[in-house]
Amino acid sequence: FYEEELDVPLVLFDDVLEHVLRIDSVLRNPMGHLLLVGESGAGKTVLSRFVSWMNGLSVFQIKASRKYTLQDFDEDLRDVMKRAGVSGEKICFL
Repeated sequence: FYEEELDVPLVLFDDVLEHVLRIDSVLRNPMGHLLLVGESGAGKTVLSRFVSWMNGLSVFQIKASRKYTLQDFDEDLRDVMKRAGVSGEKICFL
């Protein structure tokens, strides 16, 4: 995962592995979904990407900015739904 996806090494310790296992158990379920809440920079996105990579899921992440509007979100959501529903692609939507 480090060589394919990340710019920095991923350090794993017991607490991180517990979070990875929790995320993994949810994403392995059909229609599994979860909401990760925490401080910025705590590793929520990295761990979600890691578990998605482990399970062969494509990752779609919103590129939010000041110019990102509700219409942009609507377009992004439509794109994800088409990819998942029509194409049958397994996607992790961040």
